[in-house]
Amino acid sequence: MVCGYRPTPAGGGTEKYVYELSAGLLQRGVHVEIICEDRPFLPDAENLLAKNIVGVSPYALSGTSGPDRYWEKSRQFAHAIQPARYDLVHCHGQYGYHTALRWAQLARRPPLIATFHLTALGPIQRYRALGLSEPDEARVDRTVAIMEEAMGRLADRCIAVSQGVADELVELYGVPSDRVEPIHNWYDANVFRPMDQQFARAVLGLTPRRQYLLYVGHFNMARGKIMADVLRRLPKHITLVVVHHETDKAIVEEFGERVKFTGHLGPREMALHYCAADLLCFPALYGGFGLVLIESMACGCPPVVFNYSAMNEVVTGDSGYMVEEPSAAAYAAKIQLALAEGSAKSSAAMVRAKAFNMKTQIDAILDVYRDCVSPVSTLARSVS
Repeated sequence: MVCGYRPTPAGGGTEKYVYELSAGLLQRGVHVEIICEDRPFLPDAENLLAKNIVGVSPYALSGTSGPDRYWEKSRQFAHAIQPARYDLVHCHGQYGYHTALRWAQLARRPPLIATFHLTALGPIQRYRALGLSEPDEARVDRTVAIMEEAMGRLADRCIAVSQGVADELVELYGVPSDRVEPIHNWYDANVFRPMDQQFARAVLGLTPRRQYLLYVGHFNMARGKIMADVLRRLPKHITLVVVHHETDKAIVEEFGERVKFTGHLGPREMALHYCAADLLCFPALYGGFGLVLIESMACGCPPVVFNYSAMNEVVTGDSGYMVEEPSAAAYAAKIQLALAEGSAKSSAAMVRAKAFNMKTQIDAILDVYRDCVSPVSTLARSVS
């Protein structure tokens, strides 16, 4: 495996995905080594795959942020791979760029798989189609898109975490459709499952009859800015619980006790918060998948999403609330409608989440591996 940061059970979306995929492959008898920057993306102290990590020290990386650091990490990760050691190499995100370039020059090498958790051009295209100004990250995203396009075109197979991302790989990057395999993300059903809302609130010290919205993320990203604007339009008795390892001084100054920051949470704490909330707010106009969507639905907490991919691929009209107009006003209005309905969609949300089964999805990825390697290989050696 090649990914940006150390995979952990409470890491960011990609890091959690790689952790669970690697653990699942190890349980199936596949040896896995993970090449990454040897630090967590989020402040998660657990390092349960430490013996499987071929880490690149953060101190060895030049470039403080953005494209410079992406480029240097990609370069060093490619240098760390010994092709003859592995049956297959599986890269995530733009960090497989130099590996793909190196693979193109090798006469003999193991198959290269690239998973795309989104595309960098996706949000730019979405905002343009909606007649909106480009996202603040557009300049960086265009650089990342160059790396992604090369990876997609040079990989033996691309895995897309949604049909929306699969379509973008074909339409935006020119990857042949027969080399793109959509395989949805999953969730851990042993952790994310329903419990009594009042019990969860009692454990967390929340007011029993208050209305709580849950938001996962910070406020300087595109969906965070929309979330702040939504909150301005909601009645003041509604509380927004924010899961992020940092607080936001400007948000605290503006909203005061209407916003409650939790700090970084582990998976079981996250499950408690999903169960305690009335709704999950995911006000993104673009998403590659949205892991929090299936986690919240599994806990019986319906999400509120804009009706665009890949949110509308994950959430249905029965299992959550769709906002048709790309505005904070429309989103706030849908929240108030949803709160008025109470728990009407909780049961359907739990049913919908079951479609994203961890065992089924990891088995599907293993099938892609088997399809790419030599028929005589049993994948008994190693995956990087």
